Amino acid sequence: MYADAREFFNAVAEANRDAERVKRQLDALEHRALGMSGGGFEPRVRSTPAHDKMGSSVAALVDQESALTKRLEDDYALLNQAHALLYGTDNESGLWSLVGWRADALALHYVNGLRWAEVGSVLGYTEQHVWREAQVALDTCDGWGFFNVTHGLGAAQN
Repeated sequence: MYADAREFFNAVAEANRDAERVKRQLDALEHRALGMSGGGFEPRVRSTPAHDKMGSSVAALVDQESALTKRLEDDYALLNQAHALLYGTDNESGLWSLVGWRADALALHYVNGLRWAEVGSVLGYTEQHVWREAQVALDTCDGWGFFNVTHGLGAAQN
């Protein structure tokens, strides 16, 4: 599906950004839905036939919410794949078992959205050092393959 680890992690970073955007859009939809009012219960007299405007507005909001929720689920699925690749399915394997803290650098940058300078600060290294070591981690991931890396050092060595 992805040509290499760099392409995968760039997609993960975009999924992280998209998830944040979608959450904001869902919040705005909720706010908009709460602001909708149906008016009173008195019958209305109209000179032209009008369809149920409130019903169509609610249906449009529900459709939009459904589409955004699906996008959010897709984004989270990719973020979960990244977590499995970085830390394995048992949180004790994955890329971390092969390259140690370098997997944390990838997680902080691609999954959490920190800039390389921030990653360096968190991990106690320079920006340049964490970037270079992150490249090593990506190359390691490509070398062993996603499946083997996800299942840890034992699978990668087999």
